[in-house]
Amino acid sequence: MIDEADKKILTLLQRDGRLTNAEIAEAVGLSVSAAHRRVKQLEASGIIKGYGAKVERSAAGLSLLAYVFVKLESHAEEHLAAFEEQVNLMDEVVSCSAVSGGGDYILQVVARDMESYAEVALKKLVRLPGVKDSSSHFVLSTMKEAPGWPLSV
Repeated sequence: MIDEADKKILTLLQRDGRLTNAEIAEAVGLSVSAAHRRVKQLEASGIIKGYGAKVERSAAGLSLLAYVFVKLESHAEEHLAAFEEQVNLMDEVVSCSAVSGGGDYILQVVARDMESYAEVALKKLVRLPGVKDSSSHFVLSTMKEAPGWPLSV
């Protein structure tokens, strides 16, 4: 279980993963060694999965973002496993979650433009194992993008 100091550390690191232990310690009110020890414990426990740069999607040439709802023909274990295995091989699919409601999965898909998205949709997505139906929803603008998980809820 994480305590309030850990939550503060995690919130800080989600906003800026390049903070030094001294900066974390000062912001949280700990000694540098205590802050370092806590960060290492959060890493070792798997709560911190890694560090990376936040890349501006459109500046990197990926101007199209779509959410694709996918419904499968069958929920047999082998069909689900085959679908998930193939989705994990697609670089264009940046996230895939099993969901409740009208579909079985929601995929977050990026592409350079509509033409490249059409190629992905028509040549890859609809040909994934067991896909019965799919529905694409295109992001027109993003009003909020959190820097990390809201640990205070």
